Amino acid sequence: MLNERWQKLIEVADFAFQPIVNIYTGRLYAVEALIRNYEAADFNTIDAVFDTAFSEKVLYSVDIKLREKAIHKFSLLPFAKHVKLFYNLDNRITMMPDFKSGYTCELLSTYDMDFSNICFELSEKHQVGMYAGVDKLVLNLYKQQGYKMAIDDFGVGFSGLQMLFHAEPDFIKIDRFFINDIHKSKKKKLFVGSIVQIAQAMGIFTIVEGLECEEEYIECKKLGCNMVQGYFVQRPTLNVWEIMPSYEHVKNISQNEKRKNGKISNIEKYIQKSHPVFVDSHINEVYELLRGDKKTHFVPVLARDWTPMGIIKDSDIKSYMYSNYGKSLLYNITQGSLKNIVSHCGRADINDPLDKILKIYAFDDDNDAILITEDEKYIGYLSSKVLLDIVNEKNIVDAKDQNPLTGLSGNRIINEFVANAMESKDKVMMAYFDFDNFKPFNDYYGFRKGDRAITLFADILRSSIGFEECLIGHVGGDDFFLGWNLKEEDTFEKVYAIILEIVSKFSEDIKSFYCEQGLSSGYIMAKNREGALQKFPLMTVSAAVICHGFGYQHDFDDNELNEIFGVLKKTAKASLNHIACVDLGVIKN
Repeated sequence: MLNERWQKLIEVADFAFQPIVNIYTGRLYAVEALIRNYEAADFNTIDAVFDTAFSEKVLYSVDIKLREKAIHKFSLLPFAKHVKLFYNLDNRITMMPDFKSGYTCELLSTYDMDFSNICFELSEKHQVGMYAGVDKLVLNLYKQQGYKMAIDDFGVGFSGLQMLFHAEPDFIKIDRFFINDIHKSKKKKLFVGSIVQIAQAMGIFTIVEGLECEEEYIECKKLGCNMVQGYFVQRPTLNVWEIMPSYEHVKNISQNEKRKNGKISNIEKYIQKSHPVFVDSHINEVYELLRGDKKTHFVPVLARDWTPMGIIKDSDIKSYMYSNYGKSLLYNITQGSLKNIVSHCGRADINDPLDKILKIYAFDDDNDAILITEDEKYIGYLSSKVLLDIVNEKNIVDAKDQNPLTGLSGNRIINEFVANAMESKDKVMMAYFDFDNFKPFNDYYGFRKGDRAITLFADILRSSIGFEECLIGHVGGDDFFLGWNLKEEDTFEKVYAIILEIVSKFSEDIKSFYCEQGLSSGYIMAKNREGALQKFPLMTVSAAVICHGFGYQHDFDDNELNEIFGVLKKTAKASLNHIACVDLGVIKN
């Protein structure tokens, strides 16, 4: 029997819900229950509540009462059956003398919900009896009963990787420490990127905690995180009616970013269908599916909420299939649940870019397919052959767009980059390069030497770039393009120094293409556009550079942008250093 103080806590405590949404679509996937109003029972912090309950050996009794309040309030959501409740679980409850399993199932039944609606969050916070507690709790009790499991605050403790290894959770919640100003920190990007890669390899979804601004959202999306939670989506609310089934501002930002995302075009036409089974299906259903389609070598296995759990491969059960004794043995192994014979299989979201899908597939050496989900629910798969077809098709499209002389990207890719740059809030620099006096050089020395000058400049561009995310393009003839998606720490001076180096190097290296007379005199005699002979100086290159996003946003259409580049080109050709830059419409020489 709980004493008066605990009775008061149960009476006054309330739960606020905070949404967890799909990073691509903004659709609600789950809400996390956050305890509130514990101060009314004379507790200063949430930790004080559970530490005191643990020391007084009533932790399990208190948690069960709070759990019931959370589930009851969750059931009031109009769409509760279609989303999940994330509930923070103190793993020390297994050490309580009155601990027993199965009560949550009874609670869910009372509110007409299923175990698939619940995800328990475990933290590294309490290390007492770590492996006896966590292994017993996660593996033998909750996870084996079919509940989803998440590691909370991942990365802030010292045993996170051990918990990840032993618990094999469904989700990792990346602590807000790594998310705060992640767009400004190389180290945070490295850490989060590494966590995401490990999670992808293990088939675990990643949830970003503490997301507070659009810049953090965009960076987490780039790094491949699956879901987001934080003030940027919505603050925790005590009013369940304020929880929305979809968060349009997240969806809209994602759609604005989709051209840069690299999502497979018309991916729906590539997705292959294979009839799945559920984890509680009878093994005979698996037999029938494999026998019914000789081309199928595996069967996807799903939880009742259509979340993929893995696959059953024909090679793993082949020895059991063709004898009554084998079937009986396999039935005894499954004991009404197929999870005992399920193999891991990589899975990706329908909105994931091709490079992410290929990475997930590459991590999974044992299978020749990857499962595809939409809002974490199974919709089909991509076989290795189809993935190869997608890659080949993309390579062919890109190859058609490449300039045949230099092998650099052509106008389609350049135009896409420019359009994305002008829509983005990221810092971007774009430079158009145009040779000075190329036509007289080409007329005087011939087109072969003119082509050599063009390939020389292409090689200079390739070797001079000091940025990871850079597009090198060949517009045509003697016109070239460079575009950078800059990091927060990158400066205008850094970009300008690279542009200056490119311009200077070409002016120096092109001298070797001139004959001794032209080099010594500093000019060649060639016909101008009117057909009259004229002195033309040695060839150089001019650069027109547009800065975008350095503290200001512009709203230019294509015509205005072309006009600006036209002005810049004229200014650059007249400039001593052959460079002209613009930001806010102010030309800088």
